[in-house]
Amino acid sequence: MADLKAQAMLTLADAEQRQAPRLRALIGARIVFNNGQATLDCLIRDVSETGAKLIISAPVPLPDGFELIIPQRGITRRVRVAWRRATEIGVRFADEQAPEQAGAPQSEAALKQRIRALEAQVAWLQSRIALLTEG
Repeated sequence: MADLKAQAMLTLADAEQRQAPRLRALIGARIVFNNGQATLDCLIRDVSETGAKLIISAPVPLPDGFELIIPQRGITRRVRVAWRRATEIGVRFADEQAPEQAGAPQSEAALKQRIRALEAQVAWLQSRIALLTEG
């Protein structure tokens, strides 16, 4: 009973810290860090204009900041970790682009960031192809 009450209090505290309401989601995404050398698949479980809640398959040490690629929407966002709990990670968007502006023309810096993320994705895919064809 005490655990349930503590969990409810934690949920209320989290909600009070949010700057914008979050919408439930189930979107596949990729975490990219270490200058594009490391990637990790994740799910976006809820999202707002200011941040998102990510789910990963296992607790993995991640840096405080990384890129979040959402291939389905053609979006790459720079994020900062706000909180961590086992396989859940709360992030705040560190860049200026709002999610609904994804179709708007991108700045040169945003395009360079997107190119870096795509290059990292290509490198990862090439390594997977090499691994699968070696057998």
